[in-house]
Amino acid sequence: MSERISVVIYYDGEVRHTENGVIFLSENIVRLVFNQNIDLTKLRKRIRRKIFEMTSMKVLSIRYRFCASVNLVTYDSFDIKGARSLEAIVQTHLTSGSLYIELYIQFSLPNDAFATSTSTTVREEYTTLARHSVSGLQNTEAPVFGSSMEYTTLARYSVSG
Repeated sequence: MSERISVVIYYDGEVRHTENGVIFLSENIVRLVFNQNIDLTKLRKRIRRKIFEMTSMKVLSIRYRFCASVNLVTYDSFDIKGARSLEAIVQTHLTSGSLYIELYIQFSLPNDAFATSTSTTVREEYTTLARHSVSGLQNTEAPVFGSSMEYTTLARYSVSG
C-alpha cells in the first residue's frame, strides 16, 4: 500500500524572495491529497480540477518550496518539470516526516502561448534536509531538475564515505 501525500497549494498570488528565503503569498489556498505514485500529468489534472472544477485553465508551472536550512530557518524552491523531480520531492517528503508539501501553482488559458511567470530561478543546487543529522551522502546521478547540476540528498541515518 502506498503512502498518501498531503499538499497545500497556493495560487493567484506571488513567489517572493526574502532574507528567510522563498515564501508563497496568496489568499487562495487549497489542500489536496494524492497517492505517492501519481504521475505529473495526473497531478496537474487533479490540481486544476480541485481549484477550477470545469474550466479551460491549464497548469503552467508547479513550484515546490522546501526547508533549505534548519539552523537559520530558510526556504528555497524549484519548479517541478518532470517525473524525476516529482519523484524526488515525494521521496524527500516521505523521508523528512513533514506533514505536507507546499506548492505554488501558476495557471494559464490553453491559448496563452506566451504566459510569463512571476517567479525566478533561485539557485542551481538542490539540497534536502531530514529530521536527523547525517554525515556524507552525495548523489551525482543524472540531472533531476532539468539542468546538469549535482544535488546532495541527506538521509535519516549516518552514512560514511
